[in-house]
Amino acid sequence: MAVNMKTLKIILRYSINSLEMAISNLPIFFLFTISKLIRYGLFIFFLYSLFNGLTEVAGYSRYQMLLFYLVFNLIDTTSQLLFREVYRFRSLIMNGGFDMVLTKPFSPLIRVLLGGPDMIDFGMLIIIVGVLAYLAGNFIHPNLLQIILFIGMVCNSLLLAAAFHICVLAIGILTMSVDHLVMIYRDLTSLMRIPVDVFTDPLRSILTFVIPVGIMFSFPAKVLFGLLSIKYVVIACVVSLLSFGLALKFWQHALTKYQSASS
Repeated sequence: MAVNMKTLKIILRYSINSLEMAISNLPIFFLFTISKLIRYGLFIFFLYSLFNGLTEVAGYSRYQMLLFYLVFNLIDTTSQLLFREVYRFRSLIMNGGFDMVLTKPFSPLIRVLLGGPDMIDFGMLIIIVGVLAYLAGNFIHPNLLQIILFIGMVCNSLLLAAAFHICVLAIGILTMSVDHLVMIYRDLTSLMRIPVDVFTDPLRSILTFVIPVGIMFSFPAKVLFGLLSIKYVVIACVVSLLSFGLALKFWQHALTKYQSASS
């Protein structure tokens, strides 16, 4: 999946088209934004209520738990923004539109993975980043190295998210089933609104190393707190690179099994 300037320009054009579609109906745009704000606010209220009479949960303070939740939303919202086109892939297969994608002089994987970003989430992303920066700066006080490692681990998490969505696309070609897999992914990731350390073994180990949602969502926050050793940072990067490489191989295999709508 080579990315060059031409590819970046096409992805930018997809993003602009998606933004124009989103703001073409402003009432719906604002309704979705307000509903997401309410959902985030209710969970933050739940966390505050949880700490009534408690000083910490699983060794984490109130503000650390809030930051875990904000980091979860940062990664989850960014992946939703980038990979929303995956949710439309089944209809593309069913109506034969994927045949047209394959005939274009452009990577079909980039088209079906990044071809329809959800720009409604862009405004939410700005709010999340702002609140995250405020809380981290005022209550955690990370140093420069922790901030750099945090940014790197967020990118690492997005690589893991990309690997999962590529696998969903490949399975969609082989079985025409996409929606159920995406819902399973959403259910698994929703567990990570709280730190993976809250869970007991063996579930904690499974969510960290077998189904690496713990690496995806908990590790970035832990490195921001200075609680993650370099060894685990390296392990997280190896897991993500390996997962992404295997996902690309799986995608290439699925393409060889694809039968066009005309066949």
